[in-house]
Amino acid sequence: MTFAEKLVRLRKIKKLTQDELACAVGVSRQAVYKWESAQSYPEVAKLLEIKMLFSISLDDLLDDSFDIPLPEKKRKRRKKKEAVEEVVYVDEDGNEIELEDGAEYEEVVYVDENGNEVNDDEE
Repeated sequence: MTFAEKLVRLRKIKKLTQDELACAVGVSRQAVYKWESAQSYPEVAKLLEIKMLFSISLDDLLDDSFDIPLPEKKRKRRKKKEAVEEVVYVDEDGNEIELEDGAEYEEVVYVDENGNEVNDDEE
């Protein structure tokens, strides 16, 4: 992996734009573009800034035989929701009612099998 490829990967891992990297290192965005497209290399002082910013050794940064691994993506697990057994409409007093066609309701309240109110995000 070349220096240019490493710089792109490290920048993306840190979720930095070219402009943000340029500001952090003290150069123009065009300079970062040239480094990432292998048109030029940074000066030694800028390499030291890059090394510090990304917590990487100069050896690993400059050695083409060293690869920067991709970070593992964290998967978000959704809680499995139980199937709704029945839908019951109630008025303000808690009395069960039937809705006429086109009728609207004011709020949705989730209840468990015992009639206890639960938050939607707790299910």
